[in-house]
Amino acid sequence: MNLISITTATAALGAATFGGVLFAFSTFVMPGLDASPPSAAVATMQQINRAAPRSLLAFDMVATLVLCLAVGVLAVLRRGSEGGAGNMLLLAGAALYVVSFAITAIYHIPHNNAFDSVVADGPDAAAAWHDFARPWELWNHLRAASALAGAASMVVGLLVRSA
Repeated sequence: MNLISITTATAALGAATFGGVLFAFSTFVMPGLDASPPSAAVATMQQINRAAPRSLLAFDMVATLVLCLAVGVLAVLRRGSEGGAGNMLLLAGAALYVVSFAITAIYHIPHNNAFDSVVADGPDAAAAWHDFARPWELWNHLRAASALAGAASMVVGLLVRSA
């Protein structure tokens, strides 16, 4: 295995891990919170949002970004050499993961931080949860799909390069 293969395989694994956690959030964490009383949903989501930046997932998210940037640079540098179609898939996969990271940075982090000011047992908790949860879920679906598609594209790119 060479540098681009090792870097890409590690980036694909990181993107798949990130996307998988986001997929889990979309498919059962958020529905579970929606089934809870609004005060419980607000309080639980606030605790999740406070724990997330200190989690191993945050490390995975940033480390995978760095790896994907490296994969993208290596793919561009090698686009005219062997494995041209594979290199384009590597570049596409890296770019898809960067999109997932951007959605997190531009949408989720600011919204999570703003949501922290909601009083969980306050009179506006139900409305705040409703206003927060629906758009948050939509953007979460998109970032999960982007990360998973990025992982898949990088894996297929590696296979095409080695064929």
